[in-house]
Amino acid sequence: MTDTQTSPVRLVVDTSSNVPEVLLRKHLMIEVATSVLFGSDEFRLKRDINLQQFYQELDRRAEHPTTSQPTPQQFAEAYAQAFEEGAQNVLCIVVSSKLSGTYNSARLAASEFTEGSVHVWDSQGVSITSGMQALAAARMLEQGLTLSACLAQLAELRTGIKGFLTVDNLDTLARSGRVNALQKNMGNVLNLKPVLAVEQGEVIPVGRVRGREKAKRDIITRMRQAMGKDSVVVAVSHADVAEEAAEFLKRVEGEFQVVESHLLELDPAIIALGGRGVLGLASHKTP
Repeated sequence: MTDTQTSPVRLVVDTSSNVPEVLLRKHLMIEVATSVLFGSDEFRLKRDINLQQFYQELDRRAEHPTTSQPTPQQFAEAYAQAFEEGAQNVLCIVVSSKLSGTYNSARLAASEFTEGSVHVWDSQGVSITSGMQALAAARMLEQGLTLSACLAQLAELRTGIKGFLTVDNLDTLARSGRVNALQKNMGNVLNLKPVLAVEQGEVIPVGRVRGREKAKRDIITRMRQAMGKDSVVVAVSHADVAEEAAEFLKRVEGEFQVVESHLLELDPAIIALGGRGVLGLASHKTP
């Protein structure tokens, strides 16, 4: 029996927080699924469609995919499961409220339960920058911290997590409306790679360089400026570029004082925005 099984607090996360499957199981987190839509066809992630199937649909469909946050009912079912399995409280950690309606769904569902029994945490992150907070919370709770102490530490951690990513080309950003056709064509012709950052709950452009290698160097430089020489937890995320991501993680591990690292594939919500070839680095200092 793990510490999580005896903890009075159970963690609930959304699929867009990208907690790796093995760690979901290890910490007994309950995961609520985002949906991906191709036209009028809706698929719940990990329930109706997996990543391989998503890529197949991406290749054959004319429609650009969109995503839909989990419903309040889905969160209510997750909370009910947690309480039925012995939890006294639920801590629900979800992606940024500025980027998704997931936070609102989770809050609405919480109102159906005893006041204070469900705490919904706005990670102000996306993908693993949210998932890292869930993993940190799991460790804190397993070490015996109270929920209030855990939340206090999460507030500090949330401000210290940094995330940067780049895309392989601008086609998908143009299809999703993030850049216009002229910017897309000029960028692709000149081999320009945008560098994006997760800041204050939003994904914003912070740089633009020529070529993929320069983009990776830029990401490492920005992360070095943020983390300094402190020991860190890192995560490299990607969209269908597994070998490149593994090599990038090795490079990161050689550049930083890494005490824990993760390699993961992004969820379709990010892939729908940036397309195949997204490569990201997230990090925070160890407590």
